[in-house]
Amino acid sequence: MTERDKKLLVVFAVVVAVGILGLWLPKARMSVETARLAWQRQRSQLEAERAVVALRPAIARQYEELRGKMPIFPEGRSVDTHWLPIMDNTARANNVNIAQRAIGGEENLGDVTELTLECRDWQGRLDSLVWFLYDLENRDDAMMDVRAITIRPSTKDPGVLQGTFTLNCAYMRQPAD
Repeated sequence: MTERDKKLLVVFAVVVAVGILGLWLPKARMSVETARLAWQRQRSQLEAERAVVALRPAIARQYEELRGKMPIFPEGRSVDTHWLPIMDNTARANNVNIAQRAIGGEENLGDVTELTLECRDWQGRLDSLVWFLYDLENRDDAMMDVRAITIRPSTKDPGVLQGTFTLNCAYMRQPAD
């Protein structure tokens, strides 16, 4: 092999190496970028989980404080007779008219049980509705939370609102003796 052939072979090898590198480098750069983004995403998820774990004592303390607001009922006892009058009396006291209501099912969430009350038709003025919702969620003798609400103006009465809402009532069950 002559000196000229050797130089041509080296140039050819360099051109082939640059071509292969040119094809491989963008894919490698994309893989590195994808791996870096996945690492950042997992790092931020880990930080969020650490923050939640750090809040655990505060959440446990808050749970112990709020636990006293939850009524305790014996296992198997119907609880709708306790919650419906509270909702109805609060509505009546705040001039909110509840026309249709239904009782949903119980859901166990660890120590806490929730009963869903569905109000399918209510009517009232805006200020009455606000005070009604405030009174429901700030009771000292019960834990009630409005999870979903729809509001629309009444077609018959100007200034009156109507709609639906879902009320969840939290309580605890005591095992039967």
